[in-house]
Amino acid sequence: MKKFLLFLCVLFSNQITAQSVNLPSELLWAERTSATKYVLHTQVKGKWKIFVGKNPETINWSASAKTLKDSLSVDVLPTDRLFFAGVKKKDTLIFSERRLWVEGALNFRDLGGLKTASGRTMAWGKLFRCGDMGQLTESDLTVLKNINVKNVVDFRNDQEVGKSPDKYPANYDLKRVWASITATNSQSMMKFYQVMGNPKATPEEVEVLFENLYATFPDQIKNYGPFFQTLLEDADRGATLYHCTAGKDRTGLASALLLSILGVPEEVIISEYYLSNRYTKDAMAKSPMMASLKPELVSVLAGVKPEYIKSSLKTINEKYGSVLKMLEQELGIGAAERQQLIDFYTY
Repeated sequence: MKKFLLFLCVLFSNQITAQSVNLPSELLWAERTSATKYVLHTQVKGKWKIFVGKNPETINWSASAKTLKDSLSVDVLPTDRLFFAGVKKKDTLIFSERRLWVEGALNFRDLGGLKTASGRTMAWGKLFRCGDMGQLTESDLTVLKNINVKNVVDFRNDQEVGKSPDKYPANYDLKRVWASITATNSQSMMKFYQVMGNPKATPEEVEVLFENLYATFPDQIKNYGPFFQTLLEDADRGATLYHCTAGKDRTGLASALLLSILGVPEEVIISEYYLSNRYTKDAMAKSPMMASLKPELVSVLAGVKPEYIKSSLKTINEKYGSVLKMLEQELGIGAAERQQLIDFYTY
């Protein structure tokens, strides 16, 4: 069973469903199209003045502004990251690429820029999520240092860790937290195994299995405790990066819970979850594990659907009343802790 779960984790790390690179709520966004180029986009008519800096605090407001109408290309060094300020009349928006140019880890992205229901904004460069970190390149490790990652929370089990240990920059102060999360509902996993072993299995059956599997994820909520403790205790150390193997399922639920605490609306939480399709789709074609599977099943196994994370949220709401009530009851994250996280990670 452990070997099968590991197979699923690797399999799920490869996505095929294409979608927009930005969230529907984003008026301006940056796409890293290569190691040395950004393309900036807008869905708002009119011209934006664009200013640039290496972090939100060092935007060069005195430089000549670039003009963004529909799209704009900006050059960048391979290991650098740029932040942009878009100015249009009385509006000023700070943004950067959501998926960082990291070659050796799937789905490496920043949660910055998301809007909360109260009008606050998720801080850029403080919270990152990704998949397996065992294949990071030397340039990737430089990126980790440059974005000031100081805490890494690993949701993988011991077998996954043994197969692909995380890579970290040499001689670099970094805290690793292990918060292993594995399937606990053997009945659900056995059903999944039976359907996947059936040559007559249909895509619809697999989708239902995913929804049922996600419904069991909240059973492991206590295993997310070290993740939230890290966010509460070590926020001033630098950025926190959290990951599993695929960077979409266990990591996806972690993001949904965290964003709920910070007050991000559920529709935005679901849109952020769905971005996993976009950011890992190319890797699917390179996976030899897909060769023996029926294409119509691959299209389901390799992707995510909003219904999956909705299944987890529905289970939580039915059992506890809300995500916030669950986190307070099971992990002790009450009003004071929620406010502390809001103060740390939004502005």
